[in-house]
Amino acid sequence: MTIPHQANEPASADRLVPASDNADFKGAQSAIRRAAQRARQLAQQTGTDLIVVRAGKVVRVRPESGRPE
Repeated sequence: MTIPHQANEPASADRLVPASDNADFKGAQSAIRRAAQRARQLAQQTGTDLIVVRAGKVVRVRPESGRPE
């Protein structure tokens, strides 16, 4: 799971798993990124909050603002 500061912000480099020579692993990373982007889009469309981890705590984030509720 990424830990964005705003709903449209990519994950920080320290939270990403390094790429492997394994093609399946690379494909899985891409799929996870696409799923996270789709979750952000869906949250904006439906007016629902995203659940993310910040500083080790689970928080609700409004997708349009990127701020905790």
